[in-house]
Amino acid sequence: MKMMNKFVAVVLLGSVCSYAGGDIAPVEQPIVAIPPVIEVAPTAFYVGLGYSCLQTALDKADVDTRAMSSLSATAGYNFNQYLAIEGRYTASMSDVTVDTRGLEVDVDSIDMSNMGLYLKPQYSYDKIAIYALLGYGEFTIDDGTSYSEAGIQYGIGLNAMVSDSVGIFADFRRLYDDSSFDIIDDDTVANSYTVGVNYHF
Repeated sequence: MKMMNKFVAVVLLGSVCSYAGGDIAPVEQPIVAIPPVIEVAPTAFYVGLGYSCLQTALDKADVDTRAMSSLSATAGYNFNQYLAIEGRYTASMSDVTVDTRGLEVDVDSIDMSNMGLYLKPQYSYDKIAIYALLGYGEFTIDDGTSYSEAGIQYGIGLNAMVSDSVGIFADFRRLYDDSSFDIIDDDTVANSYTVGVNYHF
């Protein structure tokens, strides 16, 4: 009889344990989301054309020389979104205006040009980028005799992408600033103002 009672107790206890355990849901492992890999757009070559004004000023002589119709050709390479290298050639295409103490004369025998290579740090927000130019170049004035000086050049500009491959830009460059220019013994400043279009490959 005692054996029968023990058997019944074991069966009942097993049934209760089985019933109680049946309500325990299996523990699910949390799913860890792996962020997708974002590919960085490849760096790109670009070329461009611009419309420029080349301008020089002699301090003591009070002479201002302007080539209002100049053409700029640009070629560059973006290492990444923050830094590029750019080469640019700019040359006057028509008459140069010489302003001497307020008296202006258009002269067709003067040519002005500049050739430079620049590092181009840049910062972009959406489709707009502000950039700086810092490099080395040579500025030349030719009135039958060629006068030129080479040195550090710098500038600042703004670029707006109007499509994936086309950007419009505007910038200012200081091409020369010293106490003399070639054999010209006068404080001389040379500048460039440019608007243009770049095509990115």
